[in-house]
Formats: sequence, C-alpha cells, structure tokens
Amino acid sequence: MTPNSTGVQFPTDSSGNRSTGRLAKQVVADALATVDPSAAERVPAIKDWRKGYIQPFTELVSVGVADSATWDGVARAALDALQSRMVGVHEVDGRTVETPMSDYLAVVTSRSTPGTETIQGTATPARELSIPYRGEELTGADLRDRLDQWVDAGVIEPSCADALRLVQDNPEWLSLPGRAMLVLGLGSEMGPAGQLLKWGADVLGVDLPSSPVWDRFRDESSTFAGRLHIPTDADGRAGIDLLTQLPELAAWARAAAPAPLTVGSYFYADGGTHVQLSSAADALVVDLLKDGTADALAYLATPMDTFVVPSDVRQASDAALAARKTTDIKKVFGTLTRGKLFRRNYEPGSGPTVHDALVPQQGPNYTLAKRVQRWRATTAFADGHTVSVNVAPATDTHSVTKNKILAATYKGAHAFGIEIFHPPTSSALLAALMVHDLNVGRPDVAVQWEHESYGAASGGLWRQPYLPRTALPVAALLGTVKR
Repeated sequence: MTPNSTGVQFPTDSSGNRSTGRLAKQVVADALATVDPSAAERVPAIKDWRKGYIQPFTELVSVGVADSATWDGVARAALDALQSRMVGVHEVDGRTVETPMSDYLAVVTSRSTPGTETIQGTATPARELSIPYRGEELTGADLRDRLDQWVDAGVIEPSCADALRLVQDNPEWLSLPGRAMLVLGLGSEMGPAGQLLKWGADVLGVDLPSSPVWDRFRDESSTFAGRLHIPTDADGRAGIDLLTQLPELAAWARAAAPAPLTVGSYFYADGGTHVQLSSAADALVVDLLKDGTADALAYLATPMDTFVVPSDVRQASDAALAARKTTDIKKVFGTLTRGKLFRRNYEPGSGPTVHDALVPQQGPNYTLAKRVQRWRATTAFADGHTVSVNVAPATDTHSVTKNKILAATYKGAHAFGIEIFHPPTSSALLAALMVHDLNVGRPDVAVQWEHESYGAASGGLWRQPYLPRTALPVAALLGTVKR
C-alpha cells in the first residue's frame, strides 16, 4: 500500500471511489430519518450539493429546538452513521483490511509508543487575565469595559462576558491545576496552546511532523511558564499524523499524560481531509474517555453555522430591524429584491429560534467536520462528561483570508455591525472561556442547544437584523472595493 492509502479514509462506493459528498448525504439522511423521514428522503435527490446542503444541515438543528431527546438523538444517529461508514485502512498478515472507525482503535493497536520531548518554560506564570486587542493588552477595568462594549454592540452574549469576568476574578484557574490539555492542531491560530503555556499549564501538542510549529514553540519557550510535551519518533523528530498514526497517538497520550486530559480539537484542513480529521479525532476522544485517560473535551464552533438562539437574541434582532428608517438603503434593496438581499434574520414570532449563517462558500465538508464536534459535545454532555464548546467570533485566520470571497466579505462585514477579530484576540478570549468551563462547568439547561448558546461570541451575527447570506454578498462587494 502507498502511504496515502492507509489510515483514516472515506468509504468506497460501488465503483471503488472514495466520495466525500456521498458520505455527507448518507450521514445527514440517516440522522434526519430518526425525526423526519420525508426530509431524509429528499437528501439523496439534491443535485447541487454544494448549495443544496444548507437546508438539510439546518433541519438537523431546527428539529431539536424544543425537544432535548430529539437533539440528542440526532447527534447520536449522525455520529453512528459517520463512524460506521468511515474506515481505518490497515494491514493484517500482508492483507489490506478496512475497519469501521467505530471499532478501529479497539481492533488496531499501536506497535510502538512514540517518545516524548518536554519543553519547560522559564517565564513567571501570568497572574491575571489579559486579552490582546488592537495593539493593547486589556486587563482589569479596561477589559471589563471592553466586555461591556461588546455586549452592548451584540458582539458577544452577556453570558460570555459573565464567564470572562469570573475568570478575571479567579486567575488561579488559568494554569488548569490538576489537568493537562491535549491539543489536536497545536499550530492552530485559534487554538489555546500558546495562552495556556503562558498561564503555566501542561500541554500535550499534536501536529504533523512537517509542521513549522515545532521550531516556533521551541523559539518561544522563554515566554512560557508551563510545559509542552511533544510526541517524537525513534529518531527524536517531533510530530505525529492524526490520520495515519492514530493508534500510536492514542498510546502516546496514555503514556505521556501527567494528569487527566482535556482533549481539544483545533485542527483545520481543506476539503474532505477536514472530515477525515474530525472522524479520527472523534474516535480518539471516545477511546480516551472510555478508560479515564481523558475526562473532558473542548471544541470551538464556527459562527458560520446553524444554531438555536434564545428569545432575547431574536428580540434584539427584531428591534434593530424595526428601528430602520423608511429611507434605509438596506430596507429599500430588501424590498426591491424580494428578500434576496437583506432578508430579516429571524421569522416573526417569539421564543427561541434558529439562526442560519451557513453560506455556500464554506461548503458541506467544512460544515460536516464542525458538526461532528458539536454532535460529540452533545452526547458527551448527556453522558455526564465535562465539555467546553464555545461559538467563536469570525476571525481573519489564514484559512479564511486565502479564500478571496471570504476575505472580501470579512473586509466589508463592519458595515453590518459585525466585528471581525484578529487571531490573537480570539485565541485568548476562547482560551479563557474554556478555562471557565473546565473550572465551573456549563449551567443546567432544559434543552441541550442551550449549552451551545451559553457564552457565545458570534461577532454580531446573531443579533444583527439580516440573514447573513443575504447581507454578506454586499459585504463582499464592499470589501472588494476596500481592498
């Protein structure tokens, strides 16, 4: 076998091809079939999947607005559909064997355990929460004032500000005493590793052997107060491949963990590889939770997805819509285009509702990969595990800005009350929210979607008056002119 044919793979179809779109349709249809068979039957007939994926992915959320059992059932059905189809390809007695990902780590064990390089930071641990923002380090009263401004502007939810203030009041939480953090995607711009190391935490870092992150973290070690543990091969080279070395990674995590692990997923890849990574990471967290090596999970949810939002969010959006003047250009264009532009964000009504920020440019692979994480967060919550899942603000990371359309959209988004964050700000803010969740836990809720809405930092998408994909094309036009 060639190296690229081993490890975590999509299933083959009748022609022997490994199709990403076919798998996504099957997963969505199987999950919908548990609650709405007629909706499930429509999925295979969608021809333009890149545009047509939005409706069924939105339906997977809308069916659980008022029913916790339905929300949980959809998550479990979707995960089962994914992991029973995705496969781990390996060799047994010289033969190529495909094992479903749901059984992969129980069947395939590591032939050797990677070594560990530990980088000990020499700095003094941070004694207070600090968030970089537009050239400043916000601490104390300045940070509290900024949180108030963000809440007033609808950039973050009040519960997000409350959580961050609580971390400010308890800086001893920052080093995650009694815990260690397994970071899948050490080099992620949005990930918490750099912050946690400055705060004095133990971090186990996972990234590819070819990644430049290893040299970067070694160079920055003088700014760290914590310890970074790195997997190494027989020759001492750093790095491990989540897709092709999953059994070895599981063995290393067990051997290297200095304390119960929180497993955080922060990786990104283009196209179907992102789905493969999410499938691999999901198999890993299930395996590590099973024997207590891990006792907590951490995820970031993209704001460009579908969520259920509380009634006060809908009311704020409706109030902003009602406040428009008759001559408002957005209102005029909305009328002239019959809602193709500047359609209202939420249907008229009261109570919790669905916020839909999916856009065709992101595509079904990215959406499926991120939903896998939300589904696992749902089931882990229900099974009694500690989980941190936070809606992240739109951030101008490299993975976004290399897409010209999304880059232009971000440039023009301010015209619609949406704040685009820089990666250092998002990373620090989200790391602090995770610290809060691991120390305090999430609140008791009536319906499970409330776990996702709590502490959200949507950047303004939730409370603005317009459905994002009917306003963002204009933002892209403005951003193109600005660039």
